[in-house]
Amino acid sequence: MAHRAAPAAAPVSSGKLSSAEIAYVNGTAAAIYRRRAVERATSLVPTNEAGGYGICVRSPAAKGGYDVALVVIARRLYGEPISQVDDDTIVLRRAADTGICRATSMTYVSARAG
Repeated sequence: MAHRAAPAAAPVSSGKLSSAEIAYVNGTAAAIYRRRAVERATSLVPTNEAGGYGICVRSPAAKGGYDVALVVIARRLYGEPISQVDDDTIVLRRAADTGICRATSMTYVSARAG
């Protein structure tokens, strides 16, 4: 079971991902995009009213551009990823919710589950 910090009092505007968070978001992105190539952001992003900690993921869209999602975890992960039983992650996909993920300043790297 992962050691988890208390939920954030305010959205996080920046911060590097822990190895547990990287593993978790890579697995989540693989489930969202079902075997398609996936990239994840290299840092946390603000989540506005969703609260928690945001991690952007994206995959090439069939008609060009990217299919973008914002994965919101309630608390930072340290150590092993959280179990399915304890998983309270939110995945936002509406354009209004994922605008920050489309910013040209956002840095992405390949996300591989496993």
